[in-house]
Amino acid sequence: MAIIGSIPVLNCLSMQETLSFYQQLLQFVIVNKRETDGDVKWVHIMHGDTALMLQSLDESTTDRSSNHLSKINLYFYVNNINDMHHYIKAKYNAVSELISTDYHMHEFVMTDPEGNTVTVGQKTTGITSG
Repeated sequence: MAIIGSIPVLNCLSMQETLSFYQQLLQFVIVNKRETDGDVKWVHIMHGDTALMLQSLDESTTDRSSNHLSKINLYFYVNNINDMHHYIKAKYNAVSELISTDYHMHEFVMTDPEGNTVTVGQKTTGITSG
């Protein structure tokens, strides 16, 4: 018996806004979705081999302080941090500057519409500032 993979599931009060964030800024595409009365209730999105699921929560029945809305940190590895930062910064001005860390990464940080921290990084080996 072995675990063969995992996909994070993000609980969303603002499904359309959160889906748009991941599609427009990080270029995820919809693989599968479930709708009720024209509203997206669940969606499986991917960018290459990286997958996420977004699940809509009903705001009227969800207490914002509940565990359903736990904030998480997502870390995405990219192969060209400078181009990705430039692309995202042109579309979304709430993004940090690029930093070099003491753990040998060049990265930037932003927050998705649900309040989750999204960090994008690349190993510093061979990266030139731009």
